[in-house]
Amino acid sequence: MSDTLVLENQEPVATARRLAQLPGVAWIAVGYRFSGENGHLGALAKLAPRYMRKGLRFKVSAHVTGSARSAGDLILASNSEILSMSKGAKIDERKPDVRFRVALDGQSGACGVQIREGGGGTPTGSSWVTCMVSGGKHSSAMSWMAALTGRSIRLVHSRTDESALRHVSRLYSELSFRMDPRRVRVVLLEGEGDPAGRLGAWLRDHKEISYVGSRPERQDDIREFASRFPNLVFPLLLVDEGAVESVYRSLNLGREAAMGSGGGFKLGDVDRGSPYVEKTFGGKQADANVVLDALKAG
Repeated sequence: MSDTLVLENQEPVATARRLAQLPGVAWIAVGYRFSGENGHLGALAKLAPRYMRKGLRFKVSAHVTGSARSAGDLILASNSEILSMSKGAKIDERKPDVRFRVALDGQSGACGVQIREGGGGTPTGSSWVTCMVSGGKHSSAMSWMAALTGRSIRLVHSRTDESALRHVSRLYSELSFRMDPRRVRVVLLEGEGDPAGRLGAWLRDHKEISYVGSRPERQDDIREFASRFPNLVFPLLLVDEGAVESVYRSLNLGREAAMGSGGGFKLGDVDRGSPYVEKTFGGKQADANVVLDALKAG
């Protein structure tokens, strides 16, 4: 629904945990779908008794597309509905205890109570997130999208060949000139074992949120990975392929590298685990050749 993504029949807690890491998601609410321009009032009649208590302050936000009604109309009607059902409730636009969200698109919509905030598009801060990068289109685009959520980013690459490493170095270089270079790092995993095994060992050693850029058609592999590594997030599953291509082109990285540390891995390979050595570069602006030489030198 325009800027609002509606997921039906999903388990709220698990879904909220995953979506909280999705680039661009500013907030997450749980509630009901409705039909008709006044259908949100029926949804509020179910939500208000559950979430409102005497003395609580609330705020209603609305987003409307394809309708003669304005967001202000929905907010006024919603405020009246909640106040009539919740004795002692107060409207507070600045510091509400409960936030109600209404989205109307034509004659259908969704109404819910915000349960947590997402990354949104805030300025890059001190919260770090890991991006598993192969040097290919999807992982490169995902890394820039992750930076736009407001997080500092760590690019982790399990070495496969020279071409993939060169593309990862170019990715770091491009990002270092687009954002605060103190907020971007690249980590190279090397060792005698296979690349997938090194990556699996690293994931088990680092229990943190890690973004994985993967094509939607790999659903079976993705479900297996998610069951073994609950800290992995696959944000591009909810992004149109055309948007991924557009983001990749905007990075000016040239021709896409052959898929390396992400595209060809099988779950069994990752499960084996292999010893690895970490080589790190970051914290400053640098040309791709400088990054490449530093990673090779260790």
